[in-house]
Amino acid sequence: MLRWLATCAVILLTALGLLPAASAADGWRKLYRPLHLPHIAPGGTCPVSRIGRSIDWEQVKFPGSPGIGRGPVYPGMSPGAQVAVTPDTQYRGPWLGQKVFWYISPTYRGPVLIRGRQLDGAHRLGFNGRELPRRELRIHSYDTVGFDGPPGSRGVPSSVRALVPGCYGVQIDGKRFSRIVIFRVTD
Repeated sequence: MLRWLATCAVILLTALGLLPAASAADGWRKLYRPLHLPHIAPGGTCPVSRIGRSIDWEQVKFPGSPGIGRGPVYPGMSPGAQVAVTPDTQYRGPWLGQKVFWYISPTYRGPVLIRGRQLDGAHRLGFNGRELPRRELRIHSYDTVGFDGPPGSRGVPSSVRALVPGCYGVQIDGKRFSRIVIFRVTD
């Protein structure tokens, strides 16, 4: 009887949208691959990612263009792969942050999981959030904002947050790819 009541409660909470459906949870679980971000000695050279050459950035025209990395998901950053962060004026916490636009090529239609950390130190990288940033950025297959990109492309802005400047990396995981993008965080 107790097991039957627990099963009914789970079904009811899922139907009300208070618990994720098993298929949705399974989709994200498949994107959680082990992080394969490199470590760099403090003070070492930051091997920043290059501008993605397979995209005509003049045509895409998204905020922060050009995008860096191999794609199909590109963070928009300066050509020097740099994010210039500023103090958190909204929550007044220790986190520094800056908006980054994530461009998703029309060649990829699935979900994206982005996680990161400092490569030349022990600090984590955060995304969005309030006083505390989230440890990951999830971009659903339907997420996009309006911009003048090619038909079928998607784009999502987020806040990238760090506690200290340094060399940082993100791992971008999709259904059939895992990419590393490395950049500098400066204040």
